[in-house]
Amino acid sequence: MIPDYLDLGCTEIVNSARAAVYAERYCLLTACGPCPGLPEAINDQPYVDPVTDPAPWYDPAVPESAMFLGVMGVDAVGFSTSTRSRTPVQLIGDGAALGIARRSHRELAYTVLLLVREECALPYAQEWLAAALQGAPCEGECLGDEIGVFSCCPEGDGLRELRHLYGVGLIDGPDVTAVRYMDEGVIAEVTFVLAAAPWIYREPLAGLGDWITLRDGALLTYDPDEVYADCVDPTPCLRDPLCPAPPLPVRAPVPVDPCYPTGAAEFRRSVVSLTPDDQPEWLEAVPVLELETGSTALRRLIVRFWANPLGSDCMDVADPCAACTDIQISYLPPGATLLVDGRTQRAEVTCAAGSQDSVTSAPTLYGPLGQSFEWPVFSCPTGLCIEILSTSATTSAEARARVLLVPRSDVG
Repeated sequence: MIPDYLDLGCTEIVNSARAAVYAERYCLLTACGPCPGLPEAINDQPYVDPVTDPAPWYDPAVPESAMFLGVMGVDAVGFSTSTRSRTPVQLIGDGAALGIARRSHRELAYTVLLLVREECALPYAQEWLAAALQGAPCEGECLGDEIGVFSCCPEGDGLRELRHLYGVGLIDGPDVTAVRYMDEGVIAEVTFVLAAAPWIYREPLAGLGDWITLRDGALLTYDPDEVYADCVDPTPCLRDPLCPAPPLPVRAPVPVDPCYPTGAAEFRRSVVSLTPDDQPEWLEAVPVLELETGSTALRRLIVRFWANPLGSDCMDVADPCAACTDIQISYLPPGATLLVDGRTQRAEVTCAAGSQDSVTSAPTLYGPLGQSFEWPVFSCPTGLCIEILSTSATTSAEARARVLLVPRSDVG
């Protein structure tokens, strides 16, 4: 990743292109600005000065903020190292048990330059950076922020080079390591370290992402109990019918959705597909589901995923026993927006609460048969069929949904 841009919690922290323009304007630096395509990629107009633009740190109530010329990236370490590791356990005899491979958190160490026109502006620059690195303000449990970075100098809209990391928070710094005083201003070198979840995400694949009006889906009669009745586990070939194995210890029961639907009902069925050619061959991917209920409450929502390596017509793929997984939600209120995000492994429902306010809640997700839900990861380019079902009587004319598929990697 290049060190020239960092957006944390929707706040621009590092922008070397902006800092270079301001610094050259006031003769603090005369070097060519890095990444000339950066302003276009982040949809910025040509930079003028901190007040005119205005810059993210500019505050009319703090005159020194106009003297702060920005943050220029020098180095960013931690993106190109895999966080995957395993600890072998030595056996009593020869060799070792490999153990379970897991990924730890990722640490991102940044070195940046704070550019100011006069010494009195340096304390404000340090204060602003320290505050901005705390991330976006949140209520209740804070689970970290999203950062946006670029893998190389962007061109055009920058989507090909843009990368995202989640669960990001400051763990060290910012610390001033050196200060250089010049006739034209002051340059301070600062370091800080961010912790993040291990995965580095690209933009969603282009093959999916269009909104689907759920009311336009095909009408069918659907009985979940009858559909799953034939889903049986295969009998192991070594099971002796004349000498059955002893029974296993009783396991704790799996929690089941208390409102899991029983009996037949009329459903609306919409299907979207992704071909194997649309998926990266060496990158795994996770889904993101977005849904808007419209004017009425939506009940018995089922979103089902199938692998489709042969490229069959997805309208003909309807065997729940062969599905990769389900996302099932028994109830969504009217006027609600649902987000089920495989990148952060969090789900939330946002509902209107009065004329201007809204409230966000975490829905309970269930899997097949209303049982435990597991976050799906698609590790091979098998193609996908995605089926969206909801009861016809509760599907409003405004209800719509879309499913995104987001590639990710362990290094970048």
